[in-house]
Amino acid sequence: MATNLEEKKSHGTDYFPFECYGAQAESNRFVVYYHWHRQLEIICVNQGELVLMVEGETHVGHAGDVFFINPKQVHQLVLEQQNSSYFSFVFDPEWLDFKQTDYVQHTILNPLKDKLGFPLKVSSEQSCHKILLRDLLTIKQIYVMQPDSYRLMIKIQLYKILLLLESNQLFVPVNSAIPVNHTQTTIRIRELTDYISAHYQEHISLEQGADIMHMSPKYFSSFFAKTFLVSFTQYINHYRIDQACILLKTTDLPVMDVAFETGFENFSYFIRKFKEIKGCTPKEYRKEKAPVAGEDSQAIVGGTGEEFRKIQAVLEEL
Repeated sequence: MATNLEEKKSHGTDYFPFECYGAQAESNRFVVYYHWHRQLEIICVNQGELVLMVEGETHVGHAGDVFFINPKQVHQLVLEQQNSSYFSFVFDPEWLDFKQTDYVQHTILNPLKDKLGFPLKVSSEQSCHKILLRDLLTIKQIYVMQPDSYRLMIKIQLYKILLLLESNQLFVPVNSAIPVNHTQTTIRIRELTDYISAHYQEHISLEQGADIMHMSPKYFSSFFAKTFLVSFTQYINHYRIDQACILLKTTDLPVMDVAFETGFENFSYFIRKFKEIKGCTPKEYRKEKAPVAGEDSQAIVGGTGEEFRKIQAVLEEL
């Protein structure tokens, strides 16, 4: 197992190990870069389009599509289109275990630890999709509103989802859902992103990236664009701009110093790329202190009914 791929972030609390997240692409793309965690993640596309890379394979989801990311699966999320959004739930399936073994524990919950996995995608073509979407929306509403006994209510809704998947025979054999070991290519992808993270302040060439991936520069260029949906140069520029945003939000460094501190050798090029990626100048960004695209999606602690209405509109069309 490539431990450097693992996301160490905790989700929820010891007494309620469940978290709800959400993200929306404003004027620029939103990315949660390659990582894995020991928890299950259920992702629902709220609006627009979500590009999901799982173990190096690309999957596209549209409003209403539901994805299940099994524990330890390496994945990356991208919102390319403006106003595209999603919400997700992250929790350890063992949280649903019964203390005393019974039929359900023996036939469903225990096998989910090593023999069965969740289906990657449930879309509108599947008969249980509408019910699943409504169950997920109910969980989202409960999480946001937090009525009395909301923790028990969420757990009951998750059991309903298990029942729905089981009754529709959607659980899959573990070998087709969860890799025993991450592929060498996936491990090298993380080595590459780790290298960029450590050396983004320096000059990073295409040849250096190709060497890390053990590929020729030409093949690496094509592979990178297919895997990350942007060119190698674009990825590095996006990463540097994200780091610049952090400095703009958390320090009083002059904008020129921020540019040089994040690996840009030409100040004019930095300004041009910043406006291209963020839709505003660095000074405007600092003034507004806008959210940093590319950070992990934020936990949802409140909201309006607008996103619920969007999902409900999708349901009405089914």
